[in-house]
Amino acid sequence: MSNASRPLTRHEVKAQNSRAYLLQQRDEYIRRYGEDLGAFHFLMMLLKTQGAKAHRRGDIQALRLLANDLHALYVKHTQ
Repeated sequence: MSNASRPLTRHEVKAQNSRAYLLQQRDEYIRRYGEDLGAFHFLMMLLKTQGAKAHRRGDIQALRLLANDLHALYVKHTQ
C-alpha cells in the first residue's frame, strides 16, 4: 500500500498495472475455461512467461527452479 500523501513512483505504477493485468488475465481464463482448467491455463501462462524471461537473461538457475516447480505440479496431480 502506498502513502496517500505522495504520488506513486514510476516503478510502483508499473507494478500496480502489472498486477491488475495479471488479475484480468486470470479472470478471463477462469471465465473461458471454468475454475479448475482456467486456473491451470493461467498457471501455465505464468510459467511460460517467466521461463521466456529467464531464458532471455540466460538465468539457468531460474529455469531449473521453474522446471522443478512444473515437475512438482505434475507429480502432485498425477498420483
